[in-house]
Amino acid sequence: MKRYVKNIIILSLAVAMMTNTVHATSSSEVKKQKEETEKNLNSIKQNINSLEQKKSNMSAQISDKNNQLVDLLVVLQVLEDDMANKEVEIAQAQEDFDAAKAKEEEQYVAMKKRIKYMYENGNTMYIEAFLDSDSWSDLLNKAEYVNEIYNYDSQLLTNYEQAKEEVAKLQVELGEQKEEMVALEADYKEQQSNLEAAISDMKEQVSDFDSELSKAQAQAKSYQNMITEQAAQIKKLAAAEKKAADEAAAKKAAETAKKTTQSSNSSSSSTTSTETTTSTTTTTSTTTTNSSAGSGSGASIASYACQFIGNPYVSGGTSLTNGADCSGFTQSVYAHFGISIPRTSGEQASSGTSVSFSDIQAGDIVCYAGHVAIYIGNGQIVHASTPATGIKYGNVTYRTILAVKRYY
Repeated sequence: MKRYVKNIIILSLAVAMMTNTVHATSSSEVKKQKEETEKNLNSIKQNINSLEQKKSNMSAQISDKNNQLVDLLVVLQVLEDDMANKEVEIAQAQEDFDAAKAKEEEQYVAMKKRIKYMYENGNTMYIEAFLDSDSWSDLLNKAEYVNEIYNYDSQLLTNYEQAKEEVAKLQVELGEQKEEMVALEADYKEQQSNLEAAISDMKEQVSDFDSELSKAQAQAKSYQNMITEQAAQIKKLAAAEKKAADEAAAKKAAETAKKTTQSSNSSSSSTTSTETTTSTTTTTSTTTTNSSAGSGSGASIASYACQFIGNPYVSGGTSLTNGADCSGFTQSVYAHFGISIPRTSGEQASSGTSVSFSDIQAGDIVCYAGHVAIYIGNGQIVHASTPATGIKYGNVTYRTILAVKRYY
């Protein structure tokens, strides 16, 4: 709600500023309004850069969380596969246990029958074996055979019991392994849930950043439109003011010439010479008023920049002789005087000290949309224009001026 109110206030201020611009009556008033608009635009641009950085950081965190989630899902899949295999092993162990138990019971029943038979018929068996034996050796063999049957039954029963115990032990071990994996699965699924919730929350924040960016960009566009309108109005008012000043100067010159003619008995040629001198003086005065020559260092920068007129324009270049783009040209010219300025036109427009167009001096950087130039005085600039024209002179108002920056 607070953000909504803030946006309403900003838009209301923008509308109010546009209304004030419409009712401005002089170029100086509009220039002040334009400076304020430029400050607001720079503030919005800084806000946009901050939001984009936050969005970028959040997107990086989302990417990291997604990678963690992918790794976790891979582990979960492997764990589920292991659990499925463990179920198969447990089922097989149960079958083996049931079979061993059945064999044990079967052998136990058979052994009990044989033991019972031998117990019930024990004396008769030994008498029959004694009577039927051909010799003592045969008798001993038969007795040993009966004993071997008993031992065999006993050993077989022991083996079945051991097999059943081993299978039972395996069942316990497999059960414990499965319980461990079930616990791991629950933990991983909780981690998955937490990661998915975190990613969802981060995506909502990115969505908020997108919304704020959209609003900030709309505000920036509004301010940009205002700057364009104000620049056009400055140009229009400045032209009207110059015309009025020229007319006033011409009228004053005519009046001065008339008074001079009436009060002097000199010849017509002398009068003409006086008028010419007066006109020249007036024109010179007017021209001087239109543009400031700039400070000593600014004038030096402008003079140095003009040495490279005619050299090529090269996109991405910074060489004053072999080729430079607009911002590379301004950066290299300033670097010659030991002044470090940003590399791109956008960065140059956002840095330095903002200067009113009415206070522009030679050596100042004039910022346009996606372009920069160096002001050299008398309404002229020098700039790396295009690949076709290279480094050249130009009129300072040939495009809408977004800002004037001073770095010296």
